[in-house]
Formats: sequence, C-alpha cells, structure tokens
Amino acid sequence: MLDGLSPEKKNELLHVLRDISKECNLGAIAVVRQEGQELAFFAEKGTDQVVMSALASALNSIGQQTVKQIKCGNLDQVIIKGTEGFVILQNLDTYIVLAASREIYSLALAMNVLSKYGKNVYKILIS
Repeated sequence: MLDGLSPEKKNELLHVLRDISKECNLGAIAVVRQEGQELAFFAEKGTDQVVMSALASALNSIGQQTVKQIKCGNLDQVIIKGTEGFVILQNLDTYIVLAASREIYSLALAMNVLSKYGKNVYKILIS
C-alpha cells in the first residue's frame, strides 16, 4: 500500500526497501507515517500490518519523548532486541522505517543499513 505517492515514487521506494532487505535479510520492513498510517509494508505471513504500524508509531513517540527528556538530541533509532530477533525503528522526521529480523547476529548490520538508506527513503517521501 503506497497511497499518496506517484507511480514513479512508489517504484523508487520499493526498490530502496528491497535493497535494504537484501543487505540485511529482514523478515519485515515497513514505512509508516508518524501517526501510524502504513505507506509500504512487507512481512512474513501472519504479521498484522495494522498492529505493527500502530506499534511503530507508539514506540517512535516514546523514543522521541525519552531522548528529549534526557537531552540526547534528536531520535535516530529505537532498537528492541528479544531472545529470538529484533526490531529497529529508523526515525525519519514524520516517517518511520521499521525493520525486523529473527537473525540476531545481523542487528549491527541492520542498524548500519537503515542509517545508510534512511536518507534515500526520506528524499523519496518528501519530494
């Protein structure tokens, strides 16, 4: 679902999301508006897109409040690590990129890849 984007922008965004997923072998990747509306969402079967988008929005908001409260500058990423996987939220101003994987060993790689491609995703969304 890529409402509000031209066909060219949709293709460009999908290409970047595919590149991100290939570089760090993700089980899920999504682009969500800060309010929780999904713009693009790709995940393993059984993942509830609505719930994940809402959770991304809530976690991003809590992360922003936390870094503001402890005076750590602007929010960059929120990382949640479980015993069998992780979720990373890349804050892109009014957008969020969510990435998830069950491959714990690729956490550092995913953090770097999201940082690397985040600017590209943001440029596509605002142009």
